[in-house]
Amino acid sequence: MQKTFYDYSAFDILRDRSPLLVCDSAFDALDIDLPCRYIRFSDYKPNPLYKDAVAGARVLRKNKCDFILAIGGGSSIDIAKCVKHFSSRDIPVMAVPTTSGTGSEATHFAAIYRKGKKMSIAAENLLPDFVVLKSDTLKTLPVYQKKCTMLDALCQAAESWWSKRATAESIEYSKKAIRLILENMDGYLKNEDESNKNMLMASNFAGKAINITTTTAPHAMSYMLTTLYGLPHGHAVAICFPKVWRYMKNYEYIAKAFGKPTYEEGVLYFEQLLKELEIYPPENVNTNDLDILTNSVNTQRLKNNPIPLDRYTVKLLYKEILEV
Repeated sequence: MQKTFYDYSAFDILRDRSPLLVCDSAFDALDIDLPCRYIRFSDYKPNPLYKDAVAGARVLRKNKCDFILAIGGGSSIDIAKCVKHFSSRDIPVMAVPTTSGTGSEATHFAAIYRKGKKMSIAAENLLPDFVVLKSDTLKTLPVYQKKCTMLDALCQAAESWWSKRATAESIEYSKKAIRLILENMDGYLKNEDESNKNMLMASNFAGKAINITTTTAPHAMSYMLTTLYGLPHGHAVAICFPKVWRYMKNYEYIAKAFGKPTYEEGVLYFEQLLKELEIYPPENVNTNDLDILTNSVNTQRLKNNPIPLDRYTVKLLYKEILEV
């Protein structure tokens, strides 16, 4: 059973432990004093690679670490979970998210990239044992990154809601996430403490939702956009989401959660939100990329989509997403 903390008292658990601290540069900007000696591992990229996780596992084994502490964004938490997986050590993991979007602290799977393709790892023991949700971890986050991670959480919640695997529990998490995101968006982008706290909770709820259902077509179509154009994950998902929703012509209950009466108006609301946030398709797109993108889509994720999408449809959607 995962235990959630809302302050740094959770670090008392680390006393007499020898943790591997998996962290990005956000750690250096936070006033965190750990009550133990630790081995730091930061040698990974924002969209971490398979080789990064394997290297981290070697560091963990070499130093006989008995705990993993992940402090950072979704990439840091994902790489920490992969380090545990590749180390073959069933040791505790504590996750301290410093972005409010990926929900990785609430899921039992992780994403890394191998040879340019997304690689998903899933195992029940990858769900972090402890989570710390502290609003001041978002204070130094750049505004663009705040936008991208917020949009990732919003898309996760909506996709989980329309997923074929949706349950009464996952739908409740989706509803809570969407409500908190929309109510706190303005204050969050202004870096207000209470809104930051609520956005962390929204991200956590969205993560809990996709932990039950996994995601659908917008996420499946986003990964190669990140690889080809260097778009942050949340940016890539967000530009896919309204195009897929418009194609499916349904799910007015999600539009109503957005405060709109029909799915058409829900799609328009989302597209207008992207314009206001200045989230646009990549520039200098080569039409030859369409086949690369189409061939990259994970068909397992498409099976979870409520409306079937064949190869022809996926390619047409990419043309709309990229405006080519």
